[in-house]
Amino acid sequence: MKKKILSILLGSTVGLVVIALIILMPVLMIMNFFGANITDGYIENNSEYADEYIKVANKNIKAKNGYVSLERILYFYLADNTLTFDEIYTDNIDKETKKLIPISEVCSIQKYKVLDVCKAENISSSGQIDEEQAKPFSPPIDFSSSTITSFFMEERVVYGEANVHKAWDIANSEKTPVYATCDGKVESVSFPYSENKIDTNDTQAGNNIKISCEVNDLKYIVFYGHLFPNSSKVKVGDSVSKGQVIAGVGTTGYSTGNHLHYQVYLDGQVIDGMSLVDFNYDLDNSNGDFKPPMLPDNDNFQPSYKN
Repeated sequence: MKKKILSILLGSTVGLVVIALIILMPVLMIMNFFGANITDGYIENNSEYADEYIKVANKNIKAKNGYVSLERILYFYLADNTLTFDEIYTDNIDKETKKLIPISEVCSIQKYKVLDVCKAENISSSGQIDEEQAKPFSPPIDFSSSTITSFFMEERVVYGEANVHKAWDIANSEKTPVYATCDGKVESVSFPYSENKIDTNDTQAGNNIKISCEVNDLKYIVFYGHLFPNSSKVKVGDSVSKGQVIAGVGTTGYSTGNHLHYQVYLDGQVIDGMSLVDFNYDLDNSNGDFKPPMLPDNDNFQPSYKN
């Protein structure tokens, strides 16, 4: 009887599809195919979760508690949607170091231990971070007075155009100090806008600064966009120190309001800059009135995203 059923299944297109689904179903479930597909840190259809994630991220980033990516949140939420974004965020942060807790340690907590995603074989193939993270960067802006408006790899619509945002947008009032996140060298200072205004035809994130820095033999490029006119405190070739004021927040270029466009590259590839920030770092806010000189140096650097 079993041989007869197998013969029928293998002898028909429908049968082959059924067998394929039976084989693929566990794999698809592990990949979170049903609801959101998590691949290399990018979650397809993440707009469904954007509002809730931005809310919980703002709560914790403003309080300088630490950073948990949407990818990590959804790893657990899609396995058990009775868990809240807020509790998953809290459970995944070490309160002392303010770093992301290794996935295996989170899975040792009873409420996660019982989930399929915490089985050893699923953890090993999850792509989730399972070691203590290095945090070489200081904050690019004072998070306590800022508001996250767009997160890394967010699917969104701006001026009617759909895109995936390959940076962080951090809103604050105009001229709010922007800081170098690492010790490095100023590669470019491009300030074509003399007025703090939106230009939807712009393709270079308005007034911007690019800084390169090397950390543990890794070369990062940090790009700061939409900066306030005449606010640059650095010029091309300058050496800068972590926590040094380099410019002020603006809304120049392809923008929707005063905010910092914070984007990080590693070896030419865009990466999640927020994951590098040390939330135990205290910014020196003793810079007095923010009245930097105008330094209009330019080059042809093109960011991978325009706002």
